[in-house]
Amino acid sequence: MNAGRRIAALLLAVVLAAGLAACAGGKTPSGTYSAVRIVKNGTEVSADELAQSGAAISITFEADGVGVLRSNAASEPFRWSGDTMTSQEGDTMNFHFDGKTVTLERGDTLIEFQ
Repeated sequence: MNAGRRIAALLLAVVLAAGLAACAGGKTPSGTYSAVRIVKNGTEVSADELAQSGAAISITFEADGVGVLRSNAASEPFRWSGDTMTSQEGDTMNFHFDGKTVTLERGDTLIEFQ
């Protein structure tokens, strides 16, 4: 019985910790997201148009603070913390994550990933 209570207490602690972590900070991206919309100089390209053109654009966020932005065969590694990405060259850019969509603005280009 004593071992059973310890296991139950441990499971309860894990569940509570996970719940607190989910409620504590903001939303954090994790995994790979594909581009669903691009707006450049006011011209919009939808997910369907991207697929028809053969463009494959994705962004990956790893839990250890590294990631990669891919566009067809090219890839751009970055480090990320909070809502800021930093390229290997030291360039920074901000992104927004609402729990489903990652929005990245680079100059005159806005890219939405899901």
